Amino acid sequence: VSIEVLNIRGQKVKTLVSGFMDQGNHEIVWNGRDSNNRDVASGIYFYRMVSGEYSEVKKMILMK
Repeated sequence: VSIEVLNIRGQKVKTLVSGFMDQGNHEIVWNGRDSNNRDVASGIYFYRMVSGEYSEVKKMILMK
């Protein structure tokens, strides 16, 4: 399983999950920081989740 946060330009901001996860429901919380632990600006971001053959991109809004 891989879950990445992307900015509006499609650039990777942070990888939230990368590795094996057991089957079932899971909750991942992004703290609004990038890979260098710096706060990112409020705005529109995307998250991409990939698991096996499944892949999906969804939009989210970060408001501070």
